[in-house]
Amino acid sequence: MGRGIRRVLLFLVLLVALGVRLRGITNPLLDNQAWRQADTASMASHMLGHLTDIPNVFLPQLNYDGITPQRVELEFPFLPYLLAWTWTLFGWSDIWGRLWSIFLSLITVGGIFELGRKLFTDRAGLLAAVIYALMPLSIYYGRVVMPEPMAQAWSIWALVMIWNRRSSQEERGSWKVGLLMAGAILAKLPQLMLFPVALLFGFFPLNNKRLSQLVRYSMIALIPPMVYYLWVHFNVATSSQFVSGILTGQVADTSKLDWKLLSKTMRRGFTDGILLLSGVGTGRLFFFRSPARLALLTWVGIAVCYIGVVCARIPLDYYLVPILPLAALLGAYALDGIPCLPGTVLAVVLLVFINRGSYISLTPKYQWNPEYLSQAKWIKDHTSTSSILVLSDPPPMTFYYAHRVGFRLIKVGDEENPIEILQRFPGDYFVQLPQSAHQEPFWKNVRARYPEIGPGIFDLKKPKPH
Repeated sequence: MGRGIRRVLLFLVLLVALGVRLRGITNPLLDNQAWRQADTASMASHMLGHLTDIPNVFLPQLNYDGITPQRVELEFPFLPYLLAWTWTLFGWSDIWGRLWSIFLSLITVGGIFELGRKLFTDRAGLLAAVIYALMPLSIYYGRVVMPEPMAQAWSIWALVMIWNRRSSQEERGSWKVGLLMAGAILAKLPQLMLFPVALLFGFFPLNNKRLSQLVRYSMIALIPPMVYYLWVHFNVATSSQFVSGILTGQVADTSKLDWKLLSKTMRRGFTDGILLLSGVGTGRLFFFRSPARLALLTWVGIAVCYIGVVCARIPLDYYLVPILPLAALLGAYALDGIPCLPGTVLAVVLLVFINRGSYISLTPKYQWNPEYLSQAKWIKDHTSTSSILVLSDPPPMTFYYAHRVGFRLIKVGDEENPIEILQRFPGDYFVQLPQSAHQEPFWKNVRARYPEIGPGIFDLKKPKPH
């Protein structure tokens, strides 16, 4: 495949990838994964005016649970920082976060194309890019205001760079590759699974010359994430240690494995056809004559362990995002076994057929409730900027859109007296969120005690007389 043809085909793939990711581009951060998207944007909002206050600006802050923004233990806020600078220069709008994520997703598509053609063939690289561009999980999580797009882009290009460095037998520049891998791990901790894969790509088989390069690369790739995560861990309250809380609570201390839900999530996110092709591609790897074979098989093994240890315990689809590039490469390698030009045409037709229902099946993920916006706008327009809110349920998006801070009610039974519960919080207003989980008796008690001054907004400062 000539360079000109290769570039034209890659451009067409990127155009398709862009087109499917533009769906819902103007949606507020209230569709599927609204909670995590609003959290990401909230972190950016707290950086405004403090962008040069380094390193404190990189301590993530969220609008709950307190009378001031709370520091929390999360990944390094690359995207919030980038978003805060964009808002500073061009003004606040949710669309900027989506545009950055789409841009990063397209960089990932280009990286998968590059890695696929370097490891296998030009055609395999093109097919891998097509598969990644069309997988349902890749489409949706390629336009969310979350860290996944950035982590994907940096990690896949870290692998491309380390393979290029090995192929060219370049001895300098390992620090650049190490920093890119460190950035990927900082952006999203599960990208750590690619660290041993990168070592095998770049330094296997090991010799004296490669040993010093491996040590230098490892230190550059691992020390920044270790320093950052420790720094954040010891600078937040115990209740706000989310990253370590997930590792110790939802992974280490959880024995329940929900294989049925995980299987359903994987089939929807990858499609049955891509999962089948990934299996065929894995089988072909055993006959693959390349220094990359061990690294790719190791990647498969790590992915299987990750699915069994993490995804089976937390069967949420965004935990599967780190596996998308591997599935794309394996599926492409399977299709690359079909020889000649007609085989390429057949492979593309097969991919279109496999993904024909993917775009439609994503529709529920783009739906959102406009009541959140109207309610938050009322709060923003009719209450003081220093007001403290108490939300009726855990979803915190109202804090972001109302530009307020406060508390949330979590695990409150309807048999409990809401008056006694609300008196525990130093709040000014109680907000009945759309689709609240509380039943009518709960709200009957609230209305009997507090005046409703807005749409689902109760004034806690002026309780009704008994």
